[in-house]
Amino acid sequence: MKKILLIAIFAALTVAFAACGETSSTDDGAASDAVVAEGLPEMTVSGETDLEGNFFLSFVYSRNIIMMDGKGNIVWSKHEDEPWDGMHTGWWDFKKHDINGEIYYSYHDQIGTYDNYGFQGYAPGERVILDKDFNEVKRIKFEKSDVVEKDAPLDGHDFLMIDLDHYILSGYIKDTIYNHPDYPDGSSVVYSYLQEVENGEVVWDWKTIDYPELYDLTITDGDETANDFANKETDVPDIVHFNAMRLDDDGNLICSFRHLSTILCLDRTKREDQIMWKLSGKGDEFSLADEQKTSCQHYVTVDGDNITVFNNGNSTGRTRVLSYKIDRENMKADMVKSYYIGDKFSEACGAAQHLNGERYVLGFGHSINDNECMCVYDFATGEKELSVVLENPNNFTYRCVYYE
Repeated sequence: MKKILLIAIFAALTVAFAACGETSSTDDGAASDAVVAEGLPEMTVSGETDLEGNFFLSFVYSRNIIMMDGKGNIVWSKHEDEPWDGMHTGWWDFKKHDINGEIYYSYHDQIGTYDNYGFQGYAPGERVILDKDFNEVKRIKFEKSDVVEKDAPLDGHDFLMIDLDHYILSGYIKDTIYNHPDYPDGSSVVYSYLQEVENGEVVWDWKTIDYPELYDLTITDGDETANDFANKETDVPDIVHFNAMRLDDDGNLICSFRHLSTILCLDRTKREDQIMWKLSGKGDEFSLADEQKTSCQHYVTVDGDNITVFNNGNSTGRTRVLSYKIDRENMKADMVKSYYIGDKFSEACGAAQHLNGERYVLGFGHSINDNECMCVYDFATGEKELSVVLENPNNFTYRCVYYE
């Protein structure tokens, strides 16, 4: 077991590199010389794996990103003190992008001057793109559309980069709707907006409020005011809460919505009738039994017809990994795997990625009953190969994910 402590003399040698994001790199973009920034969260690492890639850690309430190798050693990291007194802004969704063999990295920078509508699950800001040597290449915000002005802030939950000038962005938008049948005089809501940009032009977008059939699907397991269309308790009910997206083999967008407890498939070739199917939730179209459904899930991955979900389990207080095999032609879904993670409960955030066999990388996000932020776990043997525990559980991770 090893405890990551920032020794002053070592930090003095490395902090200059971390502050500017520069270090030497190997051909695949991984740092060849460890960069341990001063001010990183203290954590305890136990065990190790045989994995040759790296784990990417990002934090909800602090400006830290960490790249860690398979043995639990920090490879590269970056820290910045909070620039605004009394605020706790984060760097979310640190990830790696392989664009035709060219390596980039990115993370979401929450800018504390933007209005977050008063709720914790929204971190308005901009996407920062880094090259393989961790030099900043560009910052991305929304392009002008019928929904947003140019340079409107992004939401930090997820980001897909197809190439350096082609990407899919997400945002949370506050507006008044008039298409809810029970509130014809108007209801103030916060909804999800997705925008695909290519070479500076909006080529596709999607917004929740174009689909009023979703209004009846909002659940309150994750937020008791999520369905407050009457605006009795709040004028910013977070009616769907988007948090993850992936492209399937056909180029459709598979999206997770926490406050629907639903996975939606969106057609990127259409401007109308874009919802292709709904998996789980009150509007489930795949005949799932109640015990097979998700509850406030946070993360989704797609591998052919298989969809894997980090299911936070707010309705039961127990988190698990769920895997489905989707038969789109017959609109059926088999729950292939269901793994409870001991007695863990992750109230929000988190991630699950299948490695091989029954091995998974698990990021626990806002873990309620312990301080563990991630592990590599083999459900076949019950062996925990690697575990990372935070000293301060209040500085919880947004995601812990793995890239080769």
